[in-house]
Amino acid sequence: MFYNAWYELRHRYAGTGIGILWNVISPLFEIIIYTIVFSLLIPNKIEGNSYSLYLMAALLPWRGFTETIVQGSDAFFKNAIYLRRLAIPSEIFVGKVTLASLFLVYIYLGLIILITPLFGKDLGWNILFLPIVGLLFQGLAFGMSLALANLQILFPDIKQILQFIIPLWSWTIPIYYPTSIIPDRFLPWLYANPPYAFIKSFRDLVLEDRIPDLNIWVIMIGWIASFVWLGANINDKLQSEVRDRI
Repeated sequence: MFYNAWYELRHRYAGTGIGILWNVISPLFEIIIYTIVFSLLIPNKIEGNSYSLYLMAALLPWRGFTETIVQGSDAFFKNAIYLRRLAIPSEIFVGKVTLASLFLVYIYLGLIILITPLFGKDLGWNILFLPIVGLLFQGLAFGMSLALANLQILFPDIKQILQFIIPLWSWTIPIYYPTSIIPDRFLPWLYANPPYAFIKSFRDLVLEDRIPDLNIWVIMIGWIASFVWLGANINDKLQSEVRDRI
């Protein structure tokens, strides 16, 4: 399973000159572009932190999360031949995609840990919680992807819908812009957006060297449990129909 997941990650950019390095180069260029653009619109420092670091602490985990959503929702199509011929649990294919993206997330988190001291930030022992939050974030992505993988077989337009929903979704969370521009009365409502608690946790650990509060952990686990339950139920109810359609 681990080998298959690593193999899939390596071959997402198969045929290109630098292969797996595109997984790193692409988001880094995105960070540079946003840093240049937003430096003209907002202060160079956000809440006492460099904008580049503020952006990196959220954007890189977000890229890993959305990679799971995009690839995971297409997992049944890509593995249709196995689903037709073999009586194996279909969720394995979504799990393989999730695990591959988890490897990618850990590469991103490693980059964050290496780069953070360059911005004058001292990392404490609390940074050890960073991989745990990364794992939980991928748990949320797995639940969502399992539901979408089934629905996409029945409604193929979901693949196209995701292409414009995901970029719009990123703007509903303070990834590119500071939380301070949001009126205080609306801040509690940010937790109604499932990825927000995870994004906030990454920033708490990287920027503030602070372990997320207990209520944040409860919110994160609650969202994971909800979507894994939803994905598992949709998978169970639609499995026979999906195998017939595929």
